[in-house]
Amino acid sequence: MAGTETIAFLRRSTSAPDRYSRVMTVTASAYTRYDTGNGAFTSRGHTLRKGLVAVDPNVIPLGTRLFINGYGYAIADDIGGAINGSRIDLAFESRNEALEFGVQKVTVYILD
Repeated sequence: MAGTETIAFLRRSTSAPDRYSRVMTVTASAYTRYDTGNGAFTSRGHTLRKGLVAVDPNVIPLGTRLFINGYGYAIADDIGGAINGSRIDLAFESRNEALEFGVQKVTVYILD
């Protein structure tokens, strides 16, 4: 279960940050715990939910705090076989939300 500090971070406003260390443009896809082949937990052991993101840990280390335009604040908390290089996978609560998001180019702010 995620700590109270993590939950508070994820509930912050969805406005773009004013402090960050790096900005990247990446291809973002969407996933849920209801997708075939996915479990209910991230690789770091948290319940898969919106605000947790799958990354390539060689590009964005696990545990990194992020802001993603069109998605909000997030934490790099999962990995996936198809998530390599400048590609991320955004967790959503429902299959409909994930399908609505689809695949998009997004700007990711790596937060301080």
